[in-house]
Amino acid sequence: MSLERPISVACVDDYAELCDLTAEGLEATSCRLQTTAITDPSSVTDRLAEFDCIVSDYEMPGIDGLELLRQVRVLDDDIPFILFTSEGSENVASDAISLGVTDYITKSGGSERFTRLAHRIESVVDAQRATEQVERTREQATEAIRTERARFRALIEHSPATVCLLDDTGTFQYVSPSMEEVTGFVPRELRGESAFDRVHAEDRERVEREFAKSLSNPDYRPTVEYRFRHKSGDWRYIESRGANRLDDPDIEGFVVNSRDISERRETERRLRRERDLTDRILEVSPAPLLLMERDGHIRRANDRAAEVFGMERQELIGLSPAEPSVTFRNADGESIADGEYLWEVVAGAGTAMQGVDCEASLPSGDFWLTVSASPMSGEDRTLVVVSVDDIGPL
Repeated sequence: MSLERPISVACVDDYAELCDLTAEGLEATSCRLQTTAITDPSSVTDRLAEFDCIVSDYEMPGIDGLELLRQVRVLDDDIPFILFTSEGSENVASDAISLGVTDYITKSGGSERFTRLAHRIESVVDAQRATEQVERTREQATEAIRTERARFRALIEHSPATVCLLDDTGTFQYVSPSMEEVTGFVPRELRGESAFDRVHAEDRERVEREFAKSLSNPDYRPTVEYRFRHKSGDWRYIESRGANRLDDPDIEGFVVNSRDISERRETERRLRRERDLTDRILEVSPAPLLLMERDGHIRRANDRAAEVFGMERQELIGLSPAEPSVTFRNADGESIADGEYLWEVVAGAGTAMQGVDCEASLPSGDFWLTVSASPMSGEDRTLVVVSVDDIGPL
């Protein structure tokens, strides 16, 4: 998901002309910003789902900026809320911070105030979207692993994103509190240190190269995986996404969002090992073996299975009863109803069946079979191992 996609902004100010001026100024500054001018603060909470960010004036009758912030935070803890104050109204900052304001910016200056505000909106919304993308990626990876291999359970239950700010030398200027969950170090222990000092020696040059590339080309946003030494001494795999905002006057730093992917890397290693083990078992078994999905698709087959069916191995893989050239019948030659195929019964019941007689028609010919089947061990029983105990032509 690109962080460059449009951002929907609610501009809230009871003074219609100033409200329109802010909305127009933001859209003129950044083509990413799509603004909606709102002069009635009481209508904002009913429309929160429409916006990625809220920019509100402070001094408004009835519902001022702080009260609007309080009402918004009751409904949504995460949506960025920027208080766009008049000159001299910074005295509300402490109250705003306690209520969960994202930032407050003064209205002083000419058109550059819209540049500052637009940059800040992009920064906070991009950070929020990056955090959401981390969670979506975690869920997608977990689901993919669960589908591919039944015995794996979800390993990535919580993967908090950290936010760091580096200078142009790669030195930590700011470290979010969540960094302790990932590295074991509290922020003060990392501030002032080089971000590369604890990167594994074999990964350091690659990480520094990606950092340098983004320094020379601010539009380049690197994503890099590397090993980082935890405070305990262990090596943790980290995925970091960077954005060069050194020229942004509101940030003046290199923003890095990171997460611990050590469990994901270990899961991938285990998945590769299990795949290799399955392949080896298929190859060394003297019996014809098929690995079938619940819908009857043949996912894998060993050479012995291809031999007894008179087909090439790659021709056998992928066949299913959905194809006109493939049919399975019971021992009396009668059609089998949906839901009663051997692999469906075994997968649904989660128990093995042995010595089942049936008939099969494949592109290579018609056969009588005696087969046994067993579900893959684990929580997901969508895969079934079928062993051909005996076979002959019809």
